[in-house]
Amino acid sequence: MPLKNFLLDCLFPKKCYGCGASETWLCPKCFLILKKYQGEVPRALEDAGDLIMAGQYQDPILRSLITAFKFASNRELSVPLFAFLKSALDNKIIISGLSRNHWQNIFIIPVPLHKSRQKWRGYNQSELIAREISNYYGWPLSLDLKKIKKTKIQAELNEEARLNNQTGAFIWTGGNLAEHDVILVDDIITSGATISEAAKTLTQAGAKRVIKVAVAKG
Repeated sequence: MPLKNFLLDCLFPKKCYGCGASETWLCPKCFLILKKYQGEVPRALEDAGDLIMAGQYQDPILRSLITAFKFASNRELSVPLFAFLKSALDNKIIISGLSRNHWQNIFIIPVPLHKSRQKWRGYNQSELIAREISNYYGWPLSLDLKKIKKTKIQAELNEEARLNNQTGAFIWTGGNLAEHDVILVDDIITSGATISEAAKTLTQAGAKRVIKVAVAKG
């Protein structure tokens, strides 16, 4: 075990965020009782047909996992969060009558943070989840979607302000996305304003289809 990991395990021993069981961030028992997404469509999304969400942020265990993932620098939580999200992704593949091999022209793209926020946090939590998806399914990851507008924190705004806050926030710096589908990844979708604006930018760049994916509905 690398020295850094050993020291971290001594200072912050692994305990399940649900029941406190040792040696794991999320035990099998607590994994099975995570509350699944209930189907409420985020208000800012015009098209909910290409929407995949795994759970509900109101679930206390899932909320604790996501909070620690975003604000307590526990990057390892990308693994159990992806494991939870994977079932929703697999269900979409089955319902669509597709297999992984048939989804050829796909890019995995995380919703980016503004460079100042990413520098402050040290990483983009959505990118870590997107990397897990890319590694598991073998779909290429692209980081060419950039956030150029330093927006206010969505959770601190009312509904109307959230919608206006993200306007013009993103640009696409990659090549033409024609003939490509995109899986656009975020950790939480609440009003849907952020991911909707990001999806709009990708559609304008030529994306044939933008599938919006998140671990939880906020």
